[in-house]
Order: sequence, then structure tokens, then C-alpha cells
Amino acid sequence: MKTVGTVIATYNGEKFLEAQLDNIIDQTQRPQQIVVIDDRSQDRTREIIAGYMNRFPELFCFAENPVNLGPQKTFEKGLMLCNTDYIALSDQDDVWKPRKIETLHGVLLKNKDAKLCFHDLEIINKDSELRAKSFWEIAPEDEPLPVVGRLARERIASFSNPVPGCTVLFDASLKEHILPMPSSAVGHDWWVSAVAFFLADPVEIPEALGQYRFHPDQAAGIGTVLRKGKGEKEILPAHLRVIREVKRAFSRKRLKREKQRAADLRRYAISSEVIKIIDKCFEMELWPKRTNEYQLLKEKMKQNLEMP
Repeated sequence: MKTVGTVIATYNGEKFLEAQLDNIIDQTQRPQQIVVIDDRSQDRTREIIAGYMNRFPELFCFAENPVNLGPQKTFEKGLMLCNTDYIALSDQDDVWKPRKIETLHGVLLKNKDAKLCFHDLEIINKDSELRAKSFWEIAPEDEPLPVVGRLARERIASFSNPVPGCTVLFDASLKEHILPMPSSAVGHDWWVSAVAFFLADPVEIPEALGQYRFHPDQAAGIGTVLRKGKGEKEILPAHLRVIREVKRAFSRKRLKREKQRAADLRRYAISSEVIKIIDKCFEMELWPKRTNEYQLLKEKMKQNLEMP
């Protein structure tokens, strides 16, 4: 029987981690391996994981990053350690429906060319209150979901990710093309989707088999810009105000140029990775019916390599 594993990246996840680990363990089809990689948590996360490892030593594989590496490198490490036939990705605060693995596994067994399948999500808040019954239904009109096939590849080539990583189960044979993950990738889930949609034929499952926990952005933080009082203009002499405004104008222009340059470099790097995937398809002689589509996408990506 084909085995299934789960890779979880954790960082300060004590609030929801236990519930999610219970969700995974209590699946109607329990995974054969749960790989947990901690990204230097400062709370009780590692203590919680240790408790589960003591209870299920044959099930859990745990590793800790030497320094904080971020989600992409953490998931990459988890994929390296996962040795099952199929792999699911999980965030530490996800909620999985009981039949998630059973359903996804069954779909991949019936669709040999798919290599990856994904499902819809319900949206909940930090208090586990339902906010939307379907992630797909609330997607922006200009980027509707779900998308598969050519539409998905076009979305990926425009640096958008049509498939959240927490919704996928994929064939471990894709790992040789996924790893190592390029540092230029939009995110680990974008890269997994890119490899799967170009090298295989993923399928969607129109059922919300999990819940995505939405955390609203914090209203303030250390990066918040402090505003000065309204009386500043009255305090500064006129000629100093002019000098200050000129400096600000130049600073804004410089910042705009720097942001544009960073965006250009990122577009260049990501386009290069998409071209590599397409070339790999040609080398492996995969999907001859997609030849024209891939050639057009490759030409489009080449245009992004023409740095201004």
C-alpha cells in the first residue's frame, strides 16, 4: 500500500499546534509519518512536539533549524526528511477534516498522471469562528479559483499561486524536481505548484477538506512610522521646511527606484526558474500536446529576462 506522510513547519505555534496534530493523528487514514521541523520557536512549541514524540515514537520525525530560516527553507528540510510515497503539507494552525488524507489519497491512486491534488478550504478566524464556507468562492474576480491545466500554469507564470500548500497531497516522485527550492521562489507552495502543473496534470477536489485560519495583520509594530505633531510646520523656519521637503522628495524617488529594481530582479529570477521547468519538460519529452503552450510561455518569460 502506498504510504502517506505529512510535513509541518512550526514557529511559535503553541496556541493551535496540539489541535492540528490531533487532527492529523485522528484522520480516518492516519499518515505513516509526521515530519515536524521547528524554526527556532521561543514558546512551548518544542515541548508540545516532544510530548507527541513520546506518545507516538514510530510516527514522528523531528528536527530543529540551527537558526531561524523562514517557512520555505523549513518546509524544504521537512521534504528532505519525509520518506513516504505521498506527501501532504501542513501549517501549524490548520484544521483538517477527518477524511482529508483518505480522500486525497484515493484521488491520486485513481489519477496516475495527476501527481498532485488539492481541495477547497473553509476560512476561520483566530477564535475558530467560520468566516467563509469556500476559499474558492471568495477569490478575487480577476483571479478566480479553482484553476487547473493551462490556466493554472499561466497564473503561476505571472507569479501568482493558485494552490495553497496546506491543501495539497503530491507524489513524492516530484521531490527530485522540487528540491532544492530556489531562493527566488514566491513561496514553497508556489514552487510545488509550479513543478506539479508543468510536469504533471494536477486535479482539484471541490470539497472543503480543511480550514484555513486567517490572522488579521497587527495594527502596530516596531516598523510603524511615528508621526510628529501638527505644530512642526510652525516651529521650523520656512527655508528649512523647503530643504526638508526637497530631501524627502529625493528620498521618495530613490526608494521608488530601489523597489522597482528589487521587483525587476525578482521577476528575472522567477522567470528563470519557470524557464528551467519548461526546459525540463522538453528534455523529458513530457506532454507533447503542450509544446506550443510551453513555447509561448517560455518566450513570455524570456521577455522578463531583458533587464532595464
